Amino acid sequence: FLIVGCYGVYWEYTVHGNMILPDAASEHGERIDKMFNLTLIITTIVFILTHIALFGFAYLYKDAGKRKAYFYPHNNTLEKIWTIVPAIVLTVLVLMGFLTWRSIFYKVDDPNNLPINIEVTSSQFQWDIRYPGADGEVGAKNYKLINPQNTLGIDFKDRKSMDDQMAGDTITIPVGKPVRFILTSKDVIHSFYLPHFRVQLNTVPGMTSYFEFTPTITTTDMIAKTNDPKFTYILLCAKICGDGHYNMKKIINVVSMKEYEQWVKRLQPYLNNDLRKQFNMPVVAEPVTPAATPTAPADTTAATTVTASTN
Repeated sequence: FLIVGCYGVYWEYTVHGNMILPDAASEHGERIDKMFNLTLIITTIVFILTHIALFGFAYLYKDAGKRKAYFYPHNNTLEKIWTIVPAIVLTVLVLMGFLTWRSIFYKVDDPNNLPINIEVTSSQFQWDIRYPGADGEVGAKNYKLINPQNTLGIDFKDRKSMDDQMAGDTITIPVGKPVRFILTSKDVIHSFYLPHFRVQLNTVPGMTSYFEFTPTITTTDMIAKTNDPKFTYILLCAKICGDGHYNMKKIINVVSMKEYEQWVKRLQPYLNNDLRKQFNMPVVAEPVTPAATPTAPADTTAATTVTASTN
């Protein structure tokens, strides 16, 4: 049983090991993977050694009717060993986790490489993505302003809101550039989950959360790396939030900075004329598409004359 069990563990690692997590595509994701792998190695070694001891002693000292049980009440040396050694190992793992956590959530922004701010608002059952305009900051929101025209409750008294833009089904971010996601929720608790970037954080109604990371592999490079032409990075909801939970999915596209800047220029502004009327702002004239010039009917006189002459 012990041999079969150990072989089963080995088989699971070799056959399904690559299904545990996809390749990390962020700077902090690589550190998390190293910590995860170290923890997995240590616990696997402990698992194998303890089960060898468990089954080994059960076999060696099974009742044969020729041996009396030996009463062994206490051993200070053993107590010290199995207390101190696990304490040291666990302390190392806890410190690694603590330092990794601090490096992710408590970082000082580089003034020469400030993060791109992107707001994500969750609701049943969708993600609304808001990008800042030229000022680089998204404007304030107020739930009291939510209505059919202003679905996010954007407060346009805040000048930062004037040039905010909305993304559709795809979130585009540049490679090698810090990105800070500003996370909120309109209704229930959802969970913002980017598996390839090792990002997961709850979105909670009435509370704003933040997660900043730097993507390291473009979508194109990951397609080549995985040899999968259909590969895409994805955003999922990792919290069962209702019967439409499965619909909460978006594609993440990681591109070069040049491609990102071109993509942002094509985004549509959140502020439209309906909202301008609501907030008593001047209405912007809609672009007028010039009417098509009617095409003159073809002159068939010559063709008719030629046909008549031929006959």
